[in-house]
Amino acid sequence: MEERQCVMCQRSVYRQRRHVLHEDIPQRDPQMAAYIREHAVIHVEFNNVYSTCHRCWQRLTNDVPRIEEVHPNEAVQPNAAIQPQERTLEVDDFMRAPNRADRCIFNNCHNETRLRIPMSIKIHMLCEHNLYIPGEARACRQHLESNNWNDLINNCRTYHDFNAAQFTDICNIFKNAASRGTRFDFDSMTELDNEDLFFWVGFNYEQFNIILNQTPSLANQSRPRTVLGVYLTKLRTGESNERLASLFGMSRRTLERKLKIARECIEAEFTPLHLGFDHITRNNILERNLLIPKHIFGNSENSKAIVICDGTYIYIEKSSNFLFQRLSYSLHKYENLLKPFMIVSTDGYILDVLGPYAATTSDATIMQDIMRDENSAWHWIFQQNDVILVDRGFRDSLASIEEWGYEVHIPPTKDRNETQLTTDQANKSRTITISRWVVEAMNGKIKQCFRLLRQTYINRALPHMFVDFKIGASLLNAFRPVFENHRLASDIINIIDEKINNPNRLFDYVELKNLNRQRRDFVRMEANLPFLNDFPRLTEECIVLHALGTYHIKLAKSYVAEHFRDGVYLIELYREESLDDLNRCNILQTNVWLLRIKIQSRHVRSRTYNTYILIDRDQIGRNAIVEHYCTCLTGRRTVGSCAHIVSLLWFLGLGRHEPFIAPAEHLLDVIVDDNH
Repeated sequence: MEERQCVMCQRSVYRQRRHVLHEDIPQRDPQMAAYIREHAVIHVEFNNVYSTCHRCWQRLTNDVPRIEEVHPNEAVQPNAAIQPQERTLEVDDFMRAPNRADRCIFNNCHNETRLRIPMSIKIHMLCEHNLYIPGEARACRQHLESNNWNDLINNCRTYHDFNAAQFTDICNIFKNAASRGTRFDFDSMTELDNEDLFFWVGFNYEQFNIILNQTPSLANQSRPRTVLGVYLTKLRTGESNERLASLFGMSRRTLERKLKIARECIEAEFTPLHLGFDHITRNNILERNLLIPKHIFGNSENSKAIVICDGTYIYIEKSSNFLFQRLSYSLHKYENLLKPFMIVSTDGYILDVLGPYAATTSDATIMQDIMRDENSAWHWIFQQNDVILVDRGFRDSLASIEEWGYEVHIPPTKDRNETQLTTDQANKSRTITISRWVVEAMNGKIKQCFRLLRQTYINRALPHMFVDFKIGASLLNAFRPVFENHRLASDIINIIDEKINNPNRLFDYVELKNLNRQRRDFVRMEANLPFLNDFPRLTEECIVLHALGTYHIKLAKSYVAEHFRDGVYLIELYREESLDDLNRCNILQTNVWLLRIKIQSRHVRSRTYNTYILIDRDQIGRNAIVEHYCTCLTGRRTVGSCAHIVSLLWFLGLGRHEPFIAPAEHLLDVIVDDNH
């Protein structure tokens, strides 16, 4: 088979292709012959040697009627001058892809869809691989979504010749790249490293692709990665639509349209996979019972589902709709807000989110509405004797919950005319809060991860506010790790079992001798005096076991900082000769000493608490703390202790032996000192 070269494009052609003979043209197409004489790239004396490929033949054939339409009065001049051939430049270090729109740019790809290649990809290929992608080049949807552009070099036919138009286009691509600045395109994930992507959307490449794969309807949209990335950026940053439109290089109207598409697709397909009672079984909920809640409220067979319910807030603008304004104004927060209602397992997994409810609707009313609905999914998944942990705001709904046979636990309130919870009430409160804190943590985490949900929603965005909240909850369920059992969970369980029924004997002794009103038998001390060395050295683990968690330790450091400032933090030692009657309150230790500390309340400036700790010299570590008592609301508990007691233990047992930096010390420099 004889190979020849096309006189128009210089490509190799075979004899089987169409030949152009000098004597052939006038006979078959006189107009074609005249057009070639006038507009041919090169003057060719056609004979049996020269040939044209089929592509060039079609181009010339199609151009003749087009020229006649553009210039109908222009007659074809048989002896017109021939235009010179267009120059090309051979560049060995740079390549160009085929400039054709009838097929995918990747070799051997027969997919029918042919889409324009985004400018960000052209910039990346030109800068990273010296490959120029012409304007007419197309790619199928599959290759665009797979984002494997680094493989294009080995899967594309390339050339090294460039004409003037292509050189101009390359310059324009570089100008476009320079003018883009901080803009980026999610269709070209190579523009962002993993850290930048996480900064803007809160997820890495793998998680981003999981969201995209679990939302198949996004694949039918134009530039699905950009649609998803724009919405996740909005949810993550809470930036205004005008700022995001400038960031992504599109109009505000286009951005809002993409946000709407992404929100509808994710709500319909991704969210049901990770949120709602339909996506989880009862056995899954049982498996999520952590050790401490299961030991306190469950049973050995782990047949009780334990869930925590609470309402949270989304702040909104004031409205000119007076009815809506009254419904959305909270007398508790003094703000306009709406209330999503969260149902969470003990490991922090969000089972469902209901609402949004009016600000005037209490948590108890919401719970009553859930219980009254006999067809609610709640009653399908939960059974009698299942456990519900709530706060004091649910007290009016306890009867409705118990009617269905559920076991509900609520922190007790102090009795009338009392200033403190009893020991039993304080211990029960601690067993509930040690399990219920996860719902508060999830309320904070969802607003920490998605800034849009902690801002004040404008009224125009309220129709999709709850959709954004549900999507945020489903994203947390899908990718954020749940809470695990504390490494000291077994020890904490043993301490709870040991002390849950113990009375507070030191409280009885303080009341018996009326120590809260006495000063004579106490000697004021400084924390750095040598005889305080008798105070037992404690480790961080000892303090965590005493407090049954880490939350009180964080508060303790702030209370201790008052000792170094102008706050009230006075340490006093009780005279030992006055402790000879401890057996009257069933305190049998004899070689003991008593400390009292006055701590100012962090809520009320005029209120101080007396905190007592009885120490046994014959014991070491945590065992040396025999009894403790504080005059605060929960100070009589024996299961754990209040933050005031923990502050003294932390400071004398650990903090004073190590360098101490007061929390947020720099904030004191913000306020003008009145004494100057």
